[in-house]
Amino acid sequence: MSELSSLSKAILSFVDVLDSFGAESWNLRIVCVASAAFFLGMRVTIGHKNAIDWDALVHAVISGFGASACVYLNYFASAQMRGVPEPLASITCHGPLTSLHRIIPAITQGYAICDIINGFRLGPAFLAHGVATFTVAAIFCEHEAAQILTPTLVMELSTIVLACLRADFFTPTQQLVSQLTFMLLFFLSRIIVFPVILYDIITAFRTADFEQCFPSYIYYVTLLFGSFFVCLNSFWFYKMILKAKRKLSGQESMEVQEKLD
Repeated sequence: MSELSSLSKAILSFVDVLDSFGAESWNLRIVCVASAAFFLGMRVTIGHKNAIDWDALVHAVISGFGASACVYLNYFASAQMRGVPEPLASITCHGPLTSLHRIIPAITQGYAICDIINGFRLGPAFLAHGVATFTVAAIFCEHEAAQILTPTLVMELSTIVLACLRADFFTPTQQLVSQLTFMLLFFLSRIIVFPVILYDIITAFRTADFEQCFPSYIYYVTLLFGSFFVCLNSFWFYKMILKAKRKLSGQESMEVQEKLD
């Protein structure tokens, strides 16, 4: 068995810190409620200071980087850690690879309440995003299948930049750089990486006897959820391309990228 990489060891050291606080046995419903209270508290107390969406930023950092760490372990350490690669292990009764894998979706479920509130202000597409996120996270957490969902939350990496796009201290040049960075991260995390991860999960479902561990409809929920977000992400990216074309053609003045999360 090959030795784990330095990055894998660093991630696992962080997981050990979480486990020292009992993360491997935290009640996911309590994690969800606590997260909702925390993010709503941020919204009330900090709001959009300096034109930054602080609750979205903090959630995106937690879920985006947390999911990225889990994806790295899944693809480069899971086979060494327990002899079965991911995502196959997650859907065949092996449980979460680490406690980080199990708690991130519960945190996202709690934040989705803020997402839903944003949706009433920003429009149907955003509301659908919030409702879908909350529903899917709830289903996976309730069936102790959160580890299956976790890698897909790598999509939140793009939201880190999105939450800061309207920062009132950015110069015009910094605004342009942040917009381009957002489009690049959106393309990489949501248009490229997410479909690959989803494909691997769906393939594992179709080749494994997962019904001994989870109800059969978990597969269909995964397929429906994945298809929904592939379409939604494609729709948003198409809108961004159209906006960029209008700016380049001079049809629209340079302004901060419209809010998409």
